[in-house]
Formats: sequence, structure tokens, C-alpha cells
Amino acid sequence: MGKALCTALIFAWLNLAQSTGRPDVTEILARPHVELEVLLETGAHLADQDLFEPARAVFARGVNDYPRSFEARYNLALADFALGRFSEAQAALNGAESLSASQQLARQYLGGKIYDAMGQTDAAEENLSAAFQRAPRQENYGLDLGLHYLRRRSYAKAVTTFQTAAKYHPDSAFVGLGLGLAQVLGDDPARAVATCRKILAQDPNFAPARLLLVAAFYMNGENEQCARETAVAIAQPDAHPYLHYLHAASLMKTNSKDYTAMLRDLDAANRGIPDCAFCYFAQSKVHQTLGDEAAAIADLERLVSRVDPEFSQGWYRLANLYQHSGRLEDAAAALAKFRAIRTAQTDREADYLRKVFLDALK
Repeated sequence: MGKALCTALIFAWLNLAQSTGRPDVTEILARPHVELEVLLETGAHLADQDLFEPARAVFARGVNDYPRSFEARYNLALADFALGRFSEAQAALNGAESLSASQQLARQYLGGKIYDAMGQTDAAEENLSAAFQRAPRQENYGLDLGLHYLRRRSYAKAVTTFQTAAKYHPDSAFVGLGLGLAQVLGDDPARAVATCRKILAQDPNFAPARLLLVAAFYMNGENEQCARETAVAIAQPDAHPYLHYLHAASLMKTNSKDYTAMLRDLDAANRGIPDCAFCYFAQSKVHQTLGDEAAAIADLERLVSRVDPEFSQGWYRLANLYQHSGRLEDAAAALAKFRAIRTAQTDREADYLRKVFLDALK
């Protein structure tokens, strides 16, 4: 097939994809011979639409017909990775032979991502770190190594990685966001504030940086600043539900008497954040301050029975409320539960913040 005809076919299939949502994969795969370029272009277009199953079929045809093609194997591995078929992705990568230096590097990088997804953390770190050291200008290499460290809670290593990546990509909002998150979680929220301000100076509409900024204010004890910033942010369309929680929590810490606003924010946070343990915990405090002890108890009972039975501080406050209301047996049981799990307590707010931004950085 001539190159001009091949190119024409590619554009014909891509035009078909624009009108129907996807190329006619069955028709393509039924052909006795398809040029590698057509398979790679078609598979890539499908993958761009998150149609990973048909993309995989196209790339698998490419590997079958062109077994020496590294691009076909690499893309097949990517499709398998997106589908959660990590062993298959690993096998596709390992089957490549006679690789150039750049291809070996790409295989090492994707291999590290696969090891990471499979929970083989040492092998993941070895591969991702080696790839980043050899090619620090590759933004994705720095991002994925930094994310690996964030998932492992190795925040000092994450900071170092993102700082190095930022030297090569000073204008990357995502590298900056990774650095800011590592700084917040690594107990350096003041530097995270500076990092977020730098991102927002370049892109004022980058919502994840705005969210991280107010979270950094909150974790740094700058509660009045947090309250002001979140009051503006929650008035915007599609405000992240965590902003409502931060607004309520910062109002509480500034001893605000605007309990109506706090309860409204916490209701919005609870509706937007599945199983928001810290939201119910804060809501209980507001109800208790208002003198509604029954509502305060109900909030905590929901928290420890349906949302997070291991939330130790919930059990502790519940024990105190039971005691105050004369439910002595319930108070003793709640206190015993608190004592049994208190050593394993984690910071639910930090855990949620970590999850939100790891999702944003994927």
C-alpha cells in the first residue's frame, strides 16, 4: 500500500470516528493486511477516547503482524495497563527485542508504572527512578516517580523529585501541584502556599491549585485567610465539596458564631464527599455547641457505625456525650473502643487531601 493511500485511509477512519464515536474496528481487523501505521493511528485514536478494549485489539493485531515493532508492543502494554491487566502489560513489554537506547528507557519507565500498580514498590522505585535520572527532561517521568513517593508517604523524596522536575519544567502546573502536595503532607504548608501562589500567578483558573492553597492555609493554622479564600471559592460554580468543609472548619477555628453557614457547608460537603468522616465529626461539634446534644450524638453514631468504625476521636467524643446524657453503659463501651484503636488513628483530613490530589495528578 502506498504512503499516500495509507494516509488517506487513516484520515478516513479518523473522520468515521468523529461521526460515529469510534472507527470500525471489526472491519479493520478483518482485513488480511493492514499497514502498521494504520493500526498505530487507529489504536491511538481509540485510546484517546478511553476505548481501551478495542484499542487493545488493534494493538494486539499490530504485535501479531509486526512482532519487531516496539511501538505496537508499548501501546499494547499501555492499553493493558489502562484495563488493569498488569501481567499482560508486563508480558507485552518484555517481549520487545533489539531496542534502541530511547526504547529501553521507555520500557523501563512503563515497567516501573506496572510494578507500582502491582504493589511491587521496590522494583517500581528502581525503574522509575532510573528512568527519571536518565531523562529528567521527561515531565511524565518526574511526575510518576513523585506520585510513587506520594502514594508511599515518602514525602521528603517526593519533594526532591518534584523540585528536580520543576527545574526542567518551571511552568508545569502539574509538577507544581505535586510539589505543593508533597510539601503540605510533609508538614511544610508554608512552602506549599508559596508553591500554589506561583502556579496561580501563571494560571489563575487552575482549580486544583486553588483548592490546595486553601488546604495549606488551613493546615498552617491560617484560619482567617482560609475562611476568606473558601468563602469566595464556594460561591463559584462546580466548587469542590472539600472547599465547603474547609470553610466550615476554618469558621469553627476562628470562633465564628455563624453556625447556620457551618451546617450548610457541612451538609454540602457530606453530599459531595462519600463517607466523609471528618465532616460528620465537625458537624457533631457544631450541633453540640448549639446545645442539640441528640443531633451531636446522632452525627457521631453515624460516623462510627456506618462511615468509619476506626475513627478513634469519634468514639472518644461519643463517650463524653453519652456520659453527659446519662447513658453510662454506652459511654463505657465507646471509651473502651477508643482505647482499643487510638494508636492506629490516622489524620482523616490529610488522607482525603492526599486522595483528592493523587486523582488530579493521574
